[in-house]
Amino acid sequence: MPRRTAAASFVKAGGAARRRANWRLATACCVMALCGIFSLAPAAAITIQFDYTHDQGIGFFGTAENPTAARTTLEFAAKTFTSFTDTLAAIQPGGGNQWIARYVDPSTNTYKLASNLAVPQDTLIVYAMPLDLAGSTLGQASPGIYTFIGTPSVSFSNAVTNRNQGNASNDFAPWGGVIAVDTLDTSGAARSWHYDLSTIPDEGEYDFYTVVTHELAHMLGFGTSAAFSADISNNMFAGANSQALYGGPVPLLAGQHWASGVTSPPYMPGTQPKPSLGPTLPRGERRFFTPLDYAALADVGWQVPSELLQLPADFNSDHIVDGADFLLWQRDFGMSGVQPADANGDGLVDDYDVWILQQNFGAIDAEFPLGAVAGASVPEPTGAALALSAATVLFGCMRRRTSQSSMNDAIAASCTQVNAT
Repeated sequence: MPRRTAAASFVKAGGAARRRANWRLATACCVMALCGIFSLAPAAAITIQFDYTHDQGIGFFGTAENPTAARTTLEFAAKTFTSFTDTLAAIQPGGGNQWIARYVDPSTNTYKLASNLAVPQDTLIVYAMPLDLAGSTLGQASPGIYTFIGTPSVSFSNAVTNRNQGNASNDFAPWGGVIAVDTLDTSGAARSWHYDLSTIPDEGEYDFYTVVTHELAHMLGFGTSAAFSADISNNMFAGANSQALYGGPVPLLAGQHWASGVTSPPYMPGTQPKPSLGPTLPRGERRFFTPLDYAALADVGWQVPSELLQLPADFNSDHIVDGADFLLWQRDFGMSGVQPADANGDGLVDDYDVWILQQNFGAIDAEFPLGAVAGASVPEPTGAALALSAATVLFGCMRRRTSQSSMNDAIAASCTQVNAT
């Protein structure tokens, strides 16, 4: 299983005050709802439905009526993926169609079982587990697997095995899976998580949003699916969408994450952000899901809106994210359908779109004319676009066991481990 380790403290390139100032951009519009409760319901194509059964008696995630910051941030992170336009078959057990959903419990390395789990159409059910993970592991996630009882119908079998998406080597679509997050550090004290979505973490904190977004992508098949493996050659990822954006095959680390030197186009060289699915995560840093990360999920088979595969929030297509784009968002706020200010392509212009604009404010497309760059007044890029100096972080091995039998089939869990200093 892939692991992430940190060996030293984070060194910032640029002042903290300057970075935090950019985070206050969208707050002025008075409609920001970074707590995860939006004034409008997004017209998302798929739903990630969290099951908090394993939090009973712990309270790490709170309740729907009284959510903790961990729950709010986890559910906000799911919005990274819910604009995908896939049609996922419903799983409706009954009669001779019986099955058992299976997902890993990282604390025991055994499977939890859910008999005859009903999964609605276009929905992924993800079990959220707060655990004292081994060592300095921060988080772990994996797609779920399954066992059939008896002989199901062909249509039911197809719904369970790959949500009627056909060959899983080309298009991966699980019933859901599991995400586990660490609650205690190696000393037994509460983990120093940073939950606030409106600020970046301090140097001594690990960013909860970054970790759970990274892990949910593994649950969706990055580094854990046959569809991902099918595009790997010589430890390079050669998915069509990723190559088109990157300009060729993308280097990997151990076939599970982007290599440490990989940054995401189409940002201007020198400001390209480190992707969410790269091999480093120091304290004090937040990573956003970049166009390169989205391209990889498109290569795995997810239907990723085109807006997410280009410079985010460049609403007027002038190759720079600035105040003009913010004005377009103000104009379109609340509108549905195809609108210029729909940053994530979910068919609705809402607070999430301005949050994407906020994290990319000041970003410039690499194709921006050089003369225009020289004459433009461009705000300081956000933390997502800054060139950051960080501790070297290394991912270790992945354990993967596969077979054609659903009883024995297992997809490796992906985890993030950080050795605190």
